[in-house]
Amino acid sequence: MNFSWDINLGHVVTIALALIGLIGGYVTIRIKTADNEEKTRALGIRVDTYAIAISDLRLHVADTCVKKDDLEKVEDRIGRRLDTVEHTIRNMTTTILAAVNGNGRRGGGQP
Repeated sequence: MNFSWDINLGHVVTIALALIGLIGGYVTIRIKTADNEEKTRALGIRVDTYAIAISDLRLHVADTCVKKDDLEKVEDRIGRRLDTVEHTIRNMTTTILAAVNGNGRRGGGQP
């Protein structure tokens, strides 16, 4: 094999275009990498912001909302109280009739 070291203008242009392509590719990759790093940093900030907001919401819910067990206890107390009121209302006619007939007077004296 014989190599000729003769360089003409076509060879120089080809080598120059190849170098320009390599440099352009390198610059493009660096620009896209920097852009992606900036986008990643912005997303990280947004994630941190949402994490803080969720943490604040959890604290708010823990401070202001009723737990299921507490709500069930209150519901049971209200139900028992309503049962007592219902019992009093149902027995009211008996109490009224006893008072009218003189059997239910207070004070323990005879008429």
